[in-house]
Amino acid sequence: MKIRPKLSNVEQNQISLSNNNMKLKQENGDYATQVAELKGEIEKLFDSDKIAMRELQREGFTGQLKDIVADLKKHSELIPYKGIKGGTMGFYSDNDIHVLTDKWVLAYFEDGHISGYMLLRYDTNEGAISWKVIDSYISV
Repeated sequence: MKIRPKLSNVEQNQISLSNNNMKLKQENGDYATQVAELKGEIEKLFDSDKIAMRELQREGFTGQLKDIVADLKKHSELIPYKGIKGGTMGFYSDNDIHVLTDKWVLAYFEDGHISGYMLLRYDTNEGAISWKVIDSYISV
C-alpha cells in the first residue's frame, strides 16, 4: 500500500482552482454553443420577416410588419379570457407579438396577473386588417 503525502493547503487550493477553471471553460464552451444556436434562430426570424413582407406586398399590402403588430394591440376584444384582480387583458408589448407569416401571428397577452398565447389568422384588404382567433390558452 502506497501512502500519499498530505497536500498542503496551497496545493489543495491550486488543485481546486484548476478543477474550477476546467469546469468554467466547459461551461463557457456550452454557452458559446448556445449563443451560436440563438444567432442562427434570430437569422431565421429575420428571413421569415422578409418572406412575410414579400408575400404581403404581393397581396397589395403597403404597410410594414409593425403596422400589423400595432393593429392587433388595438383588438384586446379578441382575447377570450377575462382579467382577474382588476386587471385588463391586452396585448401590451410589441416584442411579444410575432408575425410568423403573411397569414399567421403568435401573440402573448396578459392582465398583469395571468397570461397566455394566441394563434391568429389575419388578412389585409386595402390597408384594413381583419383578425380571426385560431387557438389560445392561458397559464395560471
